[in-house]
Amino acid sequence: MAIRLAAQGGAPRLYRLPRLVELPGVLRGRLPPIERVIGLDAESEFLFVATAKQELLALDLGSGRVDTVAKEIAQAALGPDGTLYAVDAKRRVVSLSRRTRFTWPQPLIGLPHDLFGSSDQRLVAVIPQDPKDPHEPPRLLIAAADQPPAVRQIAAGGDVAATRWGDLVAIASDSGVALYDPLGRRDPSFVSLADRPRALAFSPSGHRIYVARRAALGLAVIDRYERRELDGIALPGPAAALRLDPLGRWLLARPALDDSAWIVDLPIKRHTGGIATIWQADLPAVSPDGVLLYRRGGDVIALRPDSLTETGHVDKGAADLWVLSSWLPRGSALAGPASADASAADTVGAEGPLYVQVSTSQNADWSGRLAQDLARAGLAARVLPPQGPDDGYRVVLGPYANRAQAEATGRKLGRPFWIYQPGQ
Repeated sequence: MAIRLAAQGGAPRLYRLPRLVELPGVLRGRLPPIERVIGLDAESEFLFVATAKQELLALDLGSGRVDTVAKEIAQAALGPDGTLYAVDAKRRVVSLSRRTRFTWPQPLIGLPHDLFGSSDQRLVAVIPQDPKDPHEPPRLLIAAADQPPAVRQIAAGGDVAATRWGDLVAIASDSGVALYDPLGRRDPSFVSLADRPRALAFSPSGHRIYVARRAALGLAVIDRYERRELDGIALPGPAAALRLDPLGRWLLARPALDDSAWIVDLPIKRHTGGIATIWQADLPAVSPDGVLLYRRGGDVIALRPDSLTETGHVDKGAADLWVLSSWLPRGSALAGPASADASAADTVGAEGPLYVQVSTSQNADWSGRLAQDLARAGLAARVLPPQGPDDGYRVVLGPYANRAQAEATGRKLGRPFWIYQPGQ
């Protein structure tokens, strides 16, 4: 799904990929002018956005209700367990978890310039050096509402990235990448590179770190566990920013000297093409089922990144903000193989939405734990409830647009799988 948010305010609109077919009337509520999107928690069905007045709002995608979570926010991040963290200009923290809002009793010791959500309802932040001591390096902070913060000194550097679960932080320096465990379970380490790093990005599983270098033509690839550089990925020129899809199949790189995006097929480590587009916080991006959305002039275009085949477009959609997600409206026919608003050709061709199924069980708790373990590994896992009295709780990845995409993901799992199509 693709959610369109009017930058000047108004009702959100829902589109189905890959053809960008609008599904009118599914989303309700109205939002004020939006400055940026913080994130979408599919489990709670909350979409978090920041307004031009620095208010943090939560849009309930099910009911259309809009609530104010915090005001005067300076930083906000959505954690891997769906917990939202907001830090205001006075360093006060507000968190929202399982629809419960909580104001932390103590402010942070510094205003973060990088903020990440971690597991167990903790936040990870990089806070600047003490203004009273310009020689003091920045600090890495991990904090929870009911625990005193832990603070560690780190080396000064440039771009900062963290794994999806916030268990490792990477910081670019003049000569390589420094790696820090926020909880201090492992000593800091450093991976030297021949060229100065410019931008960092973790793979969804957190196993690899992709590094754009300032002068070299291509990406360095670091193994986080072996703490060493692996074979790189060749690009036409230096890259200035990196962005991965939720499953780690595609990487987008922004050239340092051009308004475009290079497309990298990560399983084969190869640059496969490029598109002319502006690079903004929301787009270009690749959806969980492998559809690339980008701005072209005043329109928004959807295409297949492997073939650069255009699959859909939205006229005059470039001025708005876009969110790509595997979220499906609860109780909607959209969860099935077709919908009343789109033909089979508008959904995913003749095949219908497909899932990679890894398990089925009559035990809902066991299935839920397995899905959580897969999600911690960076996979888009979920549990599909039984469709009949003899059905079980299916642990699946997806959905995917076609069988080829589903099978490609399944082959990378290293475990038995089969392709599941609802209703078949």
